[in-house]
Amino acid sequence: MFRKRIFSTLFVSLFLLSLSLLPALTGAAASPQPPGTVIYNLYATDGFVTMADGTVVYIYGFIGGRQGVDMTYLDKAGLPVTIVGGPPAPTGGPITPTEQPLAGNAQFPAPVIYATTDDIVEIRLKNLGVTQASAPNDPHTIHLHGLDVEAANDGVPETSVAAVPANAKNIGAGNVVVYMFAPDKPGTYMYHCHQEASIHVQMGMYGALVVYNPTDLAAADGPGQGKGGNLHGWDYTKDYVLLLTEFDLQQHKAEQRGGPFNPVNFKPTYWFINGLSFPNTVGAGLVGFNFNNWKSAHPGYDPLIVGSVGGGAGNPALADKVLLRVINMGFQAQPMHMHGFHGKIIGSDQRAWPWANQAGLTPSGEGMEKNTLLIGSGETYEWLIDFSQQSLNSTYATTVQTRYYDPLNVACVGAWAAANPGKPVPVVNTPVENALKACPAIPDPFTPPFTYVGGETVGPIANQNDNTELMTLVPATFTGQFFPFHNHDDYKATNNGLYPGGMFTMIVTTP
Repeated sequence: MFRKRIFSTLFVSLFLLSLSLLPALTGAAASPQPPGTVIYNLYATDGFVTMADGTVVYIYGFIGGRQGVDMTYLDKAGLPVTIVGGPPAPTGGPITPTEQPLAGNAQFPAPVIYATTDDIVEIRLKNLGVTQASAPNDPHTIHLHGLDVEAANDGVPETSVAAVPANAKNIGAGNVVVYMFAPDKPGTYMYHCHQEASIHVQMGMYGALVVYNPTDLAAADGPGQGKGGNLHGWDYTKDYVLLLTEFDLQQHKAEQRGGPFNPVNFKPTYWFINGLSFPNTVGAGLVGFNFNNWKSAHPGYDPLIVGSVGGGAGNPALADKVLLRVINMGFQAQPMHMHGFHGKIIGSDQRAWPWANQAGLTPSGEGMEKNTLLIGSGETYEWLIDFSQQSLNSTYATTVQTRYYDPLNVACVGAWAAANPGKPVPVVNTPVENALKACPAIPDPFTPPFTYVGGETVGPIANQNDNTELMTLVPATFTGQFFPFHNHDDYKATNNGLYPGGMFTMIVTTP
């Protein structure tokens, strides 16, 4: 088997030393916390997640959230369950009745952790074990990826304080490990299990971690809630997390049955933005997928990017400045491409890039602006979109049309003649404007018998699901623009080989 099970003598010694420190790190021994302490209660367990094409995949993951904040998760039936006041605080000892309902309900991705540079952050982790008897009952850790913490809080089992042993066979049953850090640099981070990382990361044990300035409005509720702030000297009006990952279906099957899998044979078949593949990323998809329920259970992870081009007043000076916090937690490098915009690169890996764009000095159209960004495994980028770069509506300029009428098309010629009485019908190769509804240029393969999309404005995409957000954005009269944002390794914009899917979402302009 290719799963590491035996440590070297050095690693065993370090692990045994770490166990001697566990009593000081258990939830039961935690002392009262000073003001400004942010506590997250997390549990390691397993579960299942449904892909956009309906395939059900076995995962490992975390479940929990911020102490004192109501928490919603999706149960095994995919229905939302809310715990008022947040998840229970992990306690040393056997699994309690309040902890038991969380077992087998790992969330994918793990909850967003957010804090400010004024906070002390405490993450309490308990291992609930696995519910699938054939799956390995492994220890788990949390590695704070990008945070320059000391070794004790680094979450690498061989060199850090400890992993949380599997809660079975009375081997370390009920241990709680507490990770603590005081972030000093705002930025975009991630966290993941570093126990057998080639397995546990691939199985789904990861989440986003965001550090704000204390004055940022977004710090009150975390990312994706429509609030702004300032990062690296740049103001933004709202921020989005885009967590990029992928699954190899064969590795998940092997792990569920407890069989071997060589990571050298890694070949992913599903690609995700925030744990969703297109069309789920925009709220559409198979019957049974409810985007609103999903968002309630995954706050901070909405992958549909929406921005105003004029602050609702038609004033470009009031347009949204949208900060994309792009995280690659997967194993592959991902070239992400946005249509319609060039975003500024203002930072990467929790550090500002003033040499690329100077805050307050580099206007739109200058500096490092990219519409395609290659993000390596383990990297983060802050990518700022100025929505004043676009208009609200999409129109065809009549001076640049290259469409032609074919006089042999009787219906087309007749429609033109009826709309233009007394005028000669244009001959073939004569450009005409797009105002005429009967014979416009863009074929529509979704409307048998394959007629054409008409009008001078491009209409809304279809709303195929129970999705309040899209129903609000896309009423019948909505004429804003929809721009694809996708992985330009186009095979990664598929679901198990079927296009479109995978790492694909939309950027939407609103008034």
